[in-house]
Amino acid sequence: MKVEADLTLLSPEVRAVVAAMAALGEVVPSDVPGATALEDMRALLAVKEQLDTHLLPRVRDIELRQLHELDAMPTVATWIEAQTTSVDRRHVALARRLDNLPAVRRELETGRLSMLGAQRVGAAIEKVRGFLDARDGLIDGLPGEDVLDAVILRGVPQLFGEALGGLSDDDLRLRRLLAEMVAVQASGASQAARVEEAFVALAARVELRSLPPALEQLVDALLPQRLEDLAAKAHARRGLALQRNLDGVGWRLEADLDDETGELLHTTLVAAMATDPDNVTDTALAEAARAEGRDPYVPSPSPTPRPVWVRRHDALSTVLRDWLGSGIAGSRGKVVPHLLVRVGVDALAGAPGSLPAVGSSGRSLSASLVRRWACESVITRFVMGLGHRVIEMSHPARTLKAHERRAKLMETGGVCQAAGCHPPPGAPLIPHHPEAFARSKTTSFFDTVMFCDRSHHDLHEGGKTLRLKDGRLLSPDGWVRQVAA
Repeated sequence: MKVEADLTLLSPEVRAVVAAMAALGEVVPSDVPGATALEDMRALLAVKEQLDTHLLPRVRDIELRQLHELDAMPTVATWIEAQTTSVDRRHVALARRLDNLPAVRRELETGRLSMLGAQRVGAAIEKVRGFLDARDGLIDGLPGEDVLDAVILRGVPQLFGEALGGLSDDDLRLRRLLAEMVAVQASGASQAARVEEAFVALAARVELRSLPPALEQLVDALLPQRLEDLAAKAHARRGLALQRNLDGVGWRLEADLDDETGELLHTTLVAAMATDPDNVTDTALAEAARAEGRDPYVPSPSPTPRPVWVRRHDALSTVLRDWLGSGIAGSRGKVVPHLLVRVGVDALAGAPGSLPAVGSSGRSLSASLVRRWACESVITRFVMGLGHRVIEMSHPARTLKAHERRAKLMETGGVCQAAGCHPPPGAPLIPHHPEAFARSKTTSFFDTVMFCDRSHHDLHEGGKTLRLKDGRLLSPDGWVRQVAA
């Protein structure tokens, strides 16, 4: 970024930095020999960190002397934002805290601690400062020195070893850190000073990515009752809202989960995401995008892989389908929980003006979704009359279900439906498909006929046409159409 400043007003030191930056901008990196280019980059990164560190007291000076008012800005934070640089309100917050963070300031000036690391340590210290150095010697209701012994002498070394992938107890790096922590705890300094030294020692030794969760664990170790209170508040506030979006585009899920439910859901979704068969396709698309020099997750005319939040959504769908399909939900009102969809044949066929499909929620569903469900699911079909009464029901099972058999026995009185056939009471009856199941792939309750074994044999093996007690004719090929006299 080009520095726009009145050179006549700059101090000699800053004028020299601006001139050096201008000269640096004229250098073409590819013209520099490899080894020199690498060392140049290493030095520039260090200089950048040093420059960021030097900015902090200057930011604080602007605030204390209210120099931002010279540019008609109400606060130093708004003045910083107006400069359109990478320096933001977090730098302002750290500049204010540095007066109470001597260890952070020291390590920043020596270059052992990065600016981002300093910001994170400063934020963590602010969370615990109000609980330290209490007159009763307690930290969050527990003996203070016992808490600090555990956190500084055991917690910090353990988290350091974890961040490095596990270290043996005699590892020189671990032993040096432990010796430093013993000296900190024995220093006689205030509790706040010892906690700060411990946090800084860890931050200076681990990668920035590992630092936030480590600091969070240390804060929770210092404030266990606070952690319990937060868990209790989360449980009291728990809730989940599921409703259709006002614009009609899908559903909106909003939830406040307690700790247990959050852990259960996180673990479940991670497991479901790992078994998603589309992961292979996502990986291939991401590799292809990177080979073309573009960000895989930026929308483009080319196919893009699913971002993590889409994969998490699809994993939830998988979990819900598996849960319903497993049968572990038992029954509700003597019925196994299942998707209930009301849809007309005309709607499935896309006939103009047909009523849409309606799901269990009472909301309309697209015909394409219902068609996909019909292909992937076991369907029980109900045919509704114009008056919305069931006049037919069928399903893709090979024969009648148990409750349907019982209904048929009640309907027929347990007697063969063939005219003139009167088997002895209790003789088993066989459900017969007038249209062969091999052709229809459907079992219809209302169309099924109950025959005894002899009548069933006469129809199939004998090839006879049978008259039913209600007067209908049935041949081996199905119903026989009768012409009225």
